[in-house]
Amino acid sequence: MGSRIDIDNNLVIERYNELKNLKKVAKSFGVSLRPIKRIFKENNIALTNRRYDVNHNYFENIDNEEKAYWLGFLFADGCVRKTKSGSQLVLKLSVKDEEHLKLFKDNIESEHKIGYNQNMTLTKKGTPSTSDNCLIRINSNKLINDLINQGCIPRKTFTINKPIIDEKFYKDFIRGFYDGDGNFFYSEKTKASVVTIVCASEKFREFLIEVMSKIPNIGKIHENKEKYTIKIVNIVGIVSFLDYVYKESNIHLKRKKEYYEKYREYRKNIESDYKRGLCGSYVKTS
Repeated sequence: MGSRIDIDNNLVIERYNELKNLKKVAKSFGVSLRPIKRIFKENNIALTNRRYDVNHNYFENIDNEEKAYWLGFLFADGCVRKTKSGSQLVLKLSVKDEEHLKLFKDNIESEHKIGYNQNMTLTKKGTPSTSDNCLIRINSNKLINDLINQGCIPRKTFTINKPIIDEKFYKDFIRGFYDGDGNFFYSEKTKASVVTIVCASEKFREFLIEVMSKIPNIGKIHENKEKYTIKIVNIVGIVSFLDYVYKESNIHLKRKKEYYEKYREYRKNIESDYKRGLCGSYVKTS
């Protein structure tokens, strides 16, 4: 058996509290990880190996617009992992939405670094397509446990249900989910428009339809269980839904809010042209 390396235990623990990383502590003393781990084991000190700080209590209470929005966004695009070795939240977005990821970091007071990678997928025609992504990984048992308590569970694709939050924050929550897994398209040429929300969980779609059905003038909401989607195709309903989620909102995905505002202006121009007798047909939007 090899001889034990004599290191001041208190100094090791103090250094760890500064660096929050075992490898850095070992390097600072010029030793391997083994004697450093031994010191923590003998002193019954749990190792977190946490390098970056974050507001671990951020999702403990969903009590404002911002928290409800991010909960909805994580329901759509977040990945919650819970293992014996610890818990982790991963949020990966397209590089074009990097500013939104930075906003999330700022709101939860995270010091974690943003990583970047490239995914390769095949199109419907079988040709390769690449996408550039940015992501953040946060290790925090408290943060993940709180997310789970609010309904954002691991392996959630087919199993999520409605969030466990006050109904007054449903609008902000749905805006977050729509920003993550929703889409809006309109064509000035064909006059076609549609709002689509994708969700594989039948129970969660039921929740969305129940809440959205109460929006004034929403009209019929179409559900396609095979494609895991709900849609709004009538103009009045589309405008009503987009007004519901974006009007007077303080937090949103910038490009989607701007697309909504562009469409709102487009509809106003059509209304104006109709009133001046320049259009042959007209559908009132509000």
